[in-house]
Amino acid sequence: MEGKKSKANKYRPKKRKFHGNRYTKAKASGSRSGCDDDDDVETVENRRRAVEDDKVETVDKRMIEVEEVDESKSTSFMKLTECLDEESEERGGQVGDDNSDYEGYRLFRKKLIVSCIQRLACPVCLYKAEVGETFVVVEKLTGISNEMTVSCAFCKEQVTDLGQTENVNLRFQAAMYDVGCHDKKGRRFLGAMDMPPPVSVTRSCIFREKIRAASASVAKESMKRAAEELRAAEGDEVTVSCDGSWQRRGFSSKNGIATCLSVSKKVPAKVIDTEVMTNHCDSCGKLEAWKTGEELEKLKERHEVDCKKNYTGAAGGMEPAGMVKIFRRSEERYNLKYKGYLGDGDSKSYKNVAQADPPIYEDVGIEKLECCGHVQKRMGKRLLDKISQCKGKVYAVDGKNVKGIGGAGKLTKSAVKRIQGHYGGAIRKNVGDLEKMKKAIWAIWHHRNGEHAKCGEFDWCNGSDKNRLPSFVMEEIKSVFEDLSGGELLTKCLHGGTQNANESYHHLVWDRCPKSIFVGRDRLEIAVSDATIVFNEGEMGRIDVFRKLGLDIGEFQKSAFRHMDLRRIKSAEKDSKTTSKKKRAEKTIAKARETNEDKSYEGGAY
Repeated sequence: MEGKKSKANKYRPKKRKFHGNRYTKAKASGSRSGCDDDDDVETVENRRRAVEDDKVETVDKRMIEVEEVDESKSTSFMKLTECLDEESEERGGQVGDDNSDYEGYRLFRKKLIVSCIQRLACPVCLYKAEVGETFVVVEKLTGISNEMTVSCAFCKEQVTDLGQTENVNLRFQAAMYDVGCHDKKGRRFLGAMDMPPPVSVTRSCIFREKIRAASASVAKESMKRAAEELRAAEGDEVTVSCDGSWQRRGFSSKNGIATCLSVSKKVPAKVIDTEVMTNHCDSCGKLEAWKTGEELEKLKERHEVDCKKNYTGAAGGMEPAGMVKIFRRSEERYNLKYKGYLGDGDSKSYKNVAQADPPIYEDVGIEKLECCGHVQKRMGKRLLDKISQCKGKVYAVDGKNVKGIGGAGKLTKSAVKRIQGHYGGAIRKNVGDLEKMKKAIWAIWHHRNGEHAKCGEFDWCNGSDKNRLPSFVMEEIKSVFEDLSGGELLTKCLHGGTQNANESYHHLVWDRCPKSIFVGRDRLEIAVSDATIVFNEGEMGRIDVFRKLGLDIGEFQKSAFRHMDLRRIKSAEKDSKTTSKKKRAEKTIAKARETNEDKSYEGGAY
């Protein structure tokens, strides 16, 4: 038995002995070499700060390594690295107190603070009650801000006056707007935390106007810098990506936004202009309900200056009206002429801009460019429509009658998704070459039809008939390929650009102002300005808003904003990798197999 046991142990790996954390010891010995014994004594706080500094240095080194190795950087990397350097730290502002332990805000129980004060002796008369209260503490509340007056119970002298050095109510309201919450949710949050209610509605409106003005000022400066970058890279005549979005789906929304982003291969896409459109005003409705006749007309004249309504008409006309305003002020604001209009398939906005009376630019015409992403989705939409159109048709195949072109063994949802993706790839891989783009698109049709002699020159074709479709299906969808491979359409796609940046920006806006709750124009303008700052310069750019509001810039705030920007860069770098893109494409195709619903994009649905 012993022999067998020793034979079994022969092939068992030896257990590694633990010698402590050798890396930490080596680092500690290296850092302490040449120091006195007194230097070995460190406080826990200093060690914690050293670890945090090492973490920041490690992240920064990692970002530098990525910059040196990876040639294809993400847009977020190119935009936000400027805001994370030393200049952005200086721009964030220096805090008066060097000790970060006494900065920022904490949640304390009031009873704990008062009990600690009662244990102290009066500094004036040195009185200290053995039983009962030494001091009389009087608190005055203004929203969540408080002022505590401490007076001696014996000599009646006021010992100290404790209160906030800044407007904490203003900071709270700005924070609620940043996370997409409104006044009711803020009140609910404070109630759940057993804290005093927020300020009154009147005071809240005053704070809202301050936040709106500060955010709009910082956003305007950010857009001006973005326009200067674009002019330095492309000159005075540039191409812009234009798109609109509404707070409610369909054409019944009362609020909408028109956005204009830069398009250039030399600089990352940034917001250069926005316009908030609304056909609703609370005060106008109240005036018509309360007053009539001459008195109503007089009040309307006074109210005209402060009226929030800046558009009259249906929601569908908000985007065209906003785009015309944006194009008309381009020369006055930035000395730029928008000669290229990158938009989706809806040409209503482009027509209003190109056919404006008087013309927007006297000597420059405006060219329409198509978003390659929207054109790609047209292929999927047209194929699905073709399946619906041929649903009742009967085809004779090998002596059998086959109904429709969709379903198993024919044109499935996953096949439509794959053809749509290949169509988009044919456009993007042949930017600037119209003939090669057409040839690549028709190679998809020939490959699915089993004619590999006409698609064999492409590296993706291996001559396999695995994905071949029946001939009657290919004849039905041939008209779709003919329409979407026309020279007029593909000429507008030679630039290879998309409106993904616009969609990303709209996501930031509605994340700060959810579509589930109706808001007024001021609240929407705050969300648009805040989203503009974050999209162009990251979270660190919002520090200027707090400075304009007169609020302190603490280390916790700068650290949180910096952390969010680093996470954004890391996420963007990961999503821009080829492997991540393949996984997303596979996930989309898998979803198409599972569901029979049409999840394709529909123009005007948002």
